[in-house]
Amino acid sequence: MEIHRPTPFHGGREFAKEVGIIVLGVLIALGAEQTVQALHHRDEVRHGEEALRDNFARFVQYKVELDQEAPCMAARAAQIRAIIDRAAVDRRLPAVGPIPQPYARPWQIDTWDAMVSSTAATYVPHQREILYSRIAVSAVDLYQDATAEWAEWGALTSLSGPARGFSDVEQAKARDTLARAVQEAALVHFIADNTVQRIVSTGLLDRADLDAAIQSGRGHTERVAEMCRPIAVGGR
Repeated sequence: MEIHRPTPFHGGREFAKEVGIIVLGVLIALGAEQTVQALHHRDEVRHGEEALRDNFARFVQYKVELDQEAPCMAARAAQIRAIIDRAAVDRRLPAVGPIPQPYARPWQIDTWDAMVSSTAATYVPHQREILYSRIAVSAVDLYQDATAEWAEWGALTSLSGPARGFSDVEQAKARDTLARAVQEAALVHFIADNTVQRIVSTGLLDRADLDAAIQSGRGHTERVAEMCRPIAVGGR
């Protein structure tokens, strides 16, 4: 078997050339790998923000629905307060029909949680990442306050039913429940306003997206009609 001995370098220049070729090859390979990774991360962010855009648009839609219901909610609270005031004087609650309940909306930005879980959020520009995170946190606060509001309105359904006696204790409890419902509703509106402003500031929704979300919110007239339906009040 013939053995070929390594060909010796004939000088420092040739050695440096060989080393340079090896280093250049390594750098090209690393650069190509980094490019592939960058494209992959960019693709992850793009898909994540597409889902986030849908989530933001739905949030704007819910805010429009909420604004449309606001006058009816105020009228509903005023009617319940009048019922309680009259019952307190008579010490007797009149026959009260069903009390319309607020629509339970899923006030969550869950697509941001998905981006965080998939690590796609780490490749979003820092300032944008902070803004997305603040929006998601506000949505959590909003959902908690909305849940509390739904609970208070649910408790007010105890006023419905046939005419019956109405003690001072029941009166005080009903007033307290109504006050909390009104307070929670105000918090929901406040947080929803601020959150939508932040959503708009991201620029993720263009004018067409915003118009479509607003139009969709205005299209749910049946929900508004339900909340605007007066409470039937019978005899004492």
